[in-house]
Amino acid sequence: MKALVLLGCPETPSQTPLSIYATHKLTQMGYDVTIAANPAAKKLVMVSDPENHYINKMADLEKLLGEINEGDYDLLLGFVHKDAAASFFVTFYHLLNTKSIALVFERDMDLVEEYTNMVAENTDATVVSVRAFHNPTPIKVRLDKVLKELE
Repeated sequence: MKALVLLGCPETPSQTPLSIYATHKLTQMGYDVTIAANPAAKKLVMVSDPENHYINKMADLEKLLGEINEGDYDLLLGFVHKDAAASFFVTFYHLLNTKSIALVFERDMDLVEEYTNMVAENTDATVVSVRAFHNPTPIKVRLDKVLKELE
């Protein structure tokens, strides 16, 4: 089984540790995980896991967009905290046509609602929404719950 984790812009402090955590959890579930991100987000993840204990595969988000096909991944997990991240998630969702989870988070509840609606209106993905920015715990709790449902 293969999983693709999409990272948005690295402005949110919670995203990098949670991407490593999510990769760890998915690997424990038997997934071969690839993280796709822009160059800045990729660098943050690489610096956070310098000996590749958790992260084994990384891809450039834009490059991968032109290369993927339906059936390449069994699970899509997207970190959505900007409208661009929501757009990327929706695009990957339709290209891959696979089981998908969107983790929607932001410090502003109006934006959480906006991004949640954007994803929900354009996909049949499981959407996990929470108000969070600096503190990763609310996102981790919701992620753990949705991953438990996958088992």
